[in-house]
Amino acid sequence: MSNQRGLWGHRLVDSVCLAFLVASCAPASPAGRASPTAAVAPASTAAPASVTNAARDVGIEVEVRAPLRARYDPSVVGAAKPSLGVVVTNHSVQPLDVSDLRVHLEATREGVTFRCANEVGAPFGGREPTTLAPGASSVFDRALDCALPLVGAYSVRVAVSFGKGPFRPPRDVRAFRLTVTALPNVEPRAIDGLPGLWAAMGSSHNLAGGVGRGYGRTLLTIVNSTREPIAVPPMRLALRVYRVGNPVPCEDQPLVLGTPPVLAPGDAYYEPIEVSCLGLAVPGTYDVAARLVLPRGGEGDREIALGRLRVYVVTDPTLLIPPTSE
Repeated sequence: MSNQRGLWGHRLVDSVCLAFLVASCAPASPAGRASPTAAVAPASTAAPASVTNAARDVGIEVEVRAPLRARYDPSVVGAAKPSLGVVVTNHSVQPLDVSDLRVHLEATREGVTFRCANEVGAPFGGREPTTLAPGASSVFDRALDCALPLVGAYSVRVAVSFGKGPFRPPRDVRAFRLTVTALPNVEPRAIDGLPGLWAAMGSSHNLAGGVGRGYGRTLLTIVNSTREPIAVPPMRLALRVYRVGNPVPCEDQPLVLGTPPVLAPGDAYYEPIEVSCLGLAVPGTYDVAARLVLPRGGEGDREIALGRLRVYVVTDPTLLIPPTSE
């Protein structure tokens, strides 16, 4: 994130919603940058903040609409990427260049920075305006492309850049609080004895079965939630698979994980896991119970339960079963 820190040098005026009002034909400052002549929108707890009457026909208004909550998705072992709405309004009397609009992100949880994409542009194949006529407004949808691998409250800061005018360098627009929630059976679990280290297992809700398909892929993640590097001991993963209606589980031999020796602050390690006894050749409902196995010196191994994943194996794509809140 070091290459992103320069984006946050501008003063954040309103942590709820900030509208930049920039004169479209303001004279250049001595440093060569346009000088804002319109007032900043008044502080408000409601989003979006309103624009002052004096600035309606002389500036640019940029707002970011953001969700307050996101749901943890076990298929990606993290929060599903929510959408941000960037609203640009041209209050000037000249056309406004809004080409190549991008958001620049920073996400922190309890003071720890988590990975975000350097910049996020338009969705693939999306068609957006490149110019706004005087008085016109448009909404640009952008993904909040940050790793949100744990439940809890994140502080997200958004800067916006576009065109060749005053917003060509990224400008801070909004900081907001995003809370990630999860169902108890799929949320990441703290690794006992390693404070700040978390683990989670994930899988797609539906898996395609059929003849010759005897493996199901799941995903394991190990997350460092602290501000310091954490040494990661050797780990194995033990799995039990229950077919609903059959009390006898199928169990693989514990798998040796390829975890790194040290996990950096805010970093996450991901490893795909092939579950050989998931029985994908047999359609049905399965529960996958996962346990981390860690050495404990001369006292034998210790195990940390990672919860159960419910997986539906189907052979007909039209029979895909939607996830539930159970």
